[in-house]
Amino acid sequence: MASHPWVVAGFSWLRPAGVPVNQRDSPSAMGIGAVERCLENFFEKIGKVVGTHPIKTLIGSVLFTIVCGGGFAFLSTETRPEKQWVPAGSLALDHDAYVKATWPGNARFNFFSATCADVDVGSCDIMDPKYIQRFHEINEKVKAITIDGTKIVADLDKDHKRSEGDNRPWSIYEGNWSFSGTPQSVNGAVEFEGRLCFTFGPFCAKSSVLDVFREDDYILTNLDASSVKLAINNWEKQETMCPLTLAASDSPCFNSNCQSYTTQSERQACRDLATTYCASKCPTTTEIIGGREVTRPLDMATCQDRGCIQLGALGNTGSSTTTTPSGMLNTDPGDAPESAFEFQPTKIKTMVGGLASDATWEYASGKHIAGFWALSKKELYCPKEGVVDPVADEWERQVLCLMGIDADPRAEPKLDCKEDDLLKFSGLFQRSLGDEFGNAIRGDISKLTASYGVIIVYCAIMLGKCDAVHSGAAMAFVAVAIVGLTIVSTLGLMGYFQVPNGNLNNNLYFLLLGLGVDDAFVLTSEYLTHSREAKTKGGSLDVPELIAKTARTGGISVLITSATDALAFLVGATTVLPALSWFCTYAGVSICLCYTFQLTVFLPCLALNARRTAASRVDCCCCFKVAERSLDDPQGCCCCCLPQKVFKGGVIKKGLRKFTEQTTKPIGQVVTFILFAIITGVGIFGTTKIYKDFKLEWFIPDSSYVNTFFTINSENFATGTPITVNFPESNAFSMQSNLHEVYDYLNSTHLVNKDVAVDSWYEEFMEWATEPTQAATADDTFTPSRTATDAVFGVETEFYTALHLWYRTNVGSRFRNSLSWKDEDCNVNATVDALPTGCTVTDGLKASRFNAELALEVTNRGTDRYDTMTSMRSKVSELYAGAFPYSFDFLYWEEVGIIDEELIKNLAICGAVILVVIFALVPNPRIAIWVVLCVVLSIVNTLGYMYFWDVTISGVSTIYVLICVGLAVDYAAHIAHMFKESTGTARERAINAVDRIGVCTFNAVLSTLLAVVVVGLSESYVFRIFFKVLFLVVVIAGAHGLWLLPAILSLVGGSKQSLESYSAGEAPAADKASRIAAEDA
Repeated sequence: MASHPWVVAGFSWLRPAGVPVNQRDSPSAMGIGAVERCLENFFEKIGKVVGTHPIKTLIGSVLFTIVCGGGFAFLSTETRPEKQWVPAGSLALDHDAYVKATWPGNARFNFFSATCADVDVGSCDIMDPKYIQRFHEINEKVKAITIDGTKIVADLDKDHKRSEGDNRPWSIYEGNWSFSGTPQSVNGAVEFEGRLCFTFGPFCAKSSVLDVFREDDYILTNLDASSVKLAINNWEKQETMCPLTLAASDSPCFNSNCQSYTTQSERQACRDLATTYCASKCPTTTEIIGGREVTRPLDMATCQDRGCIQLGALGNTGSSTTTTPSGMLNTDPGDAPESAFEFQPTKIKTMVGGLASDATWEYASGKHIAGFWALSKKELYCPKEGVVDPVADEWERQVLCLMGIDADPRAEPKLDCKEDDLLKFSGLFQRSLGDEFGNAIRGDISKLTASYGVIIVYCAIMLGKCDAVHSGAAMAFVAVAIVGLTIVSTLGLMGYFQVPNGNLNNNLYFLLLGLGVDDAFVLTSEYLTHSREAKTKGGSLDVPELIAKTARTGGISVLITSATDALAFLVGATTVLPALSWFCTYAGVSICLCYTFQLTVFLPCLALNARRTAASRVDCCCCFKVAERSLDDPQGCCCCCLPQKVFKGGVIKKGLRKFTEQTTKPIGQVVTFILFAIITGVGIFGTTKIYKDFKLEWFIPDSSYVNTFFTINSENFATGTPITVNFPESNAFSMQSNLHEVYDYLNSTHLVNKDVAVDSWYEEFMEWATEPTQAATADDTFTPSRTATDAVFGVETEFYTALHLWYRTNVGSRFRNSLSWKDEDCNVNATVDALPTGCTVTDGLKASRFNAELALEVTNRGTDRYDTMTSMRSKVSELYAGAFPYSFDFLYWEEVGIIDEELIKNLAICGAVILVVIFALVPNPRIAIWVVLCVVLSIVNTLGYMYFWDVTISGVSTIYVLICVGLAVDYAAHIAHMFKESTGTARERAINAVDRIGVCTFNAVLSTLLAVVVVGLSESYVFRIFFKVLFLVVVIAGAHGLWLLPAILSLVGGSKQSLESYSAGEAPAADKASRIAAEDA
């Protein structure tokens, strides 16, 4: 049958001018590319050398690896996420550096949630007194935890071999540490020794439903259902501070004068009522100790409302004594609640989730309680361990243990972490992500080991025959050993060149395993092909000649894929994402080394294996000999008693040949093109729909307590991301209106959670300063007036003097962590009546900040988070020049803004490199162009089907897509190279190419597929995404290389006659095509 006229006409542009259609690929028309010819000669010489001196070559390779391995001493590992995933030069890095330098005591928040453990969630009423009382018991145990910092310091000294006098930065952890610390009287003021908590002024930062009950032990012990509902439903109704309980109906807190007073007489009426109440509930006495007042109950055992202690401290004086009562210092809150000074009660819905109402109560029942304990950061950075705070880590471990969670089973001392019988906890502590990442990785080690085992077994089966002599077991171990040599050499070289080792580099093992095994299959196939050809011609080649021919044909085929992948990764290392840049650098170098080891390790071992088989020695047990047998006449091994025909194999090869014969027929071509057109159409649609997103919680195993917390939080509490709005050095006096505008913006924008009050030092200060009865500012000037809603100070000196007075006294104490003065002498950590010595308040503020919380609904997706961050940055900067919102999470959000650009950029780079290398090493446009097309379609379809499999664009998936480019090139380039080498009609060449290299490609596809299926069972997000993306690319790119490409080349690849037949004047290839078509018919 003649060639289709439309084929010849439609693709005539691919034919060199003046060359007949049936001869257009003849040697005289096309020739062999000079580059390719030079490379083939080069590889042949290498093969000759390593085949002649295999032992010396292997020794040289091992020595090279040892020398490279010396770089391990200089290798640094970077584990800090902000150093890996934040784009270089991004604003988030500058803001983070500023905040850490300006506010070094940043908080370390530890969030928790709890629900009923004795009944299912549907039947749970967390407002039942027994659950609140149990949580109170656990909370008391939390506050009682004491960490021995002296032992931690001694252990660190031992680990780092340091002693007194040496540089020991961890000496800051000396002493005993607890959440609230131990109060000490220092120069008439109170300082807390060993205090772990982050503070708002003098008060520890914490939040829970216990705040509603003032953490009063007597009140909590005597709770009943009605008192719980009474307190919770009246908590948010407070407009002014009432330190007394809300859980008793006779509490003065329910009096209208105490709930909200606007005049001095109303305030006094509330105080008189409270004084009468406390006289019967908890009478107190106030004594003068060391010149300062201390209030204590007359009898703590009978005190029915410990808020009376605080009330007494605020307004009473008593007799003088010289002895300090145990545990009572003048500003030690004792059993009085630290939240008592808060005038803006925390919203109930942030502390109790799953709320339901009834006819009587707005909040009648609930399903979950939530809250946090905040620690002050005291972190150190160690090159090996990363950022550490061993005291806080141990405190958090013990708290988690009280919650029934063993955060680190390997840590010492061992803890007995029994789950509570009434409460089931989940949480997100500062250490939780690191713990769970580590647990996920350790849990997947067995799966990784299994994957390598699968590869080894599969290679052993496919690299040889089921025969004691011709088995491929030893060569399978060599193929995997090359991956090990490559990794050691790469890590060592990167140590010499000071390229950090990031977490993503763990993926190199699979990349190298896939590429290395593929190369091993190709080289083994070429070796067997040349061995059979020599025997077919009636002779045999000695081992060096056989290895030389293998290197000549196999080396160039492997070079095409290796050079393409390596160059693509090395150029891609220019990305602005550090982790991605490091990975691309490691990948590019490792691919080059892997290719080198194929020539200097695999080929020498192949030569030694050839000598062993020639001597009929048993594989892996070469001391034993058996009867001589042919490669094509396997006898079985390992005591197999199956029929002999089972051992001969060749099923895959025969199957691939028959399949290709069908798909290269006209009807097969039509079906193939229609099917792949549909697949591509769906893939393009998915590509247009895929979106950017990334959340840290995705890295947490599904069964983790952290994942449970995230789920409960999103469904019941809708807690957003806490932020601070930072005001760098500027004249706050002249920017008063701007501060007010920022506050108004934060309260009006939909980006901020309305259930959490915006914490503004300026608004609180101005409310205090403009009170009609405020004596401290009675003579100060306000513009336009004291009573105006937009009142501001008119005189700078008056502004800063009043601000510091407010700041250093109780009323402004909780904002001490929000103000930093230029004059360091002005910064205070405790209540001070007089201006500190040396303080010049008129120098003004060095920095200040507001606190707020982003709404959960604007931070759901990665694009939402990025847009929220950039939008708020722009608006805040517009309202107050130089001001900016900040959250540590912004460091991760920056990635979302550029990850799609980085993916497109890297794919474009890969595409350009592929184009150049393929056209250089396959110097035939009508072949090379279709290889590039298949690779492009493979990647586009992979991206598209990622969308349908719930994979988003993130730093992790970007890495895997780049790995997929390398695999896609492998699957297509080998077929194209062998098609170029084959002779005959276009269809014959396509069939011969698949017949010669198809099995290798199929084995590479199947071995990779088997390996990733094992890790697909992982609970780790990283490995699940790895499984999904690699599964897609293996199936899609494998189909494009083994199915679509041969079909295309059989149609437009052109014919090519061998040199011998062309010289002998043999019939044109077109006539052969007619004969084959007739036979098919």
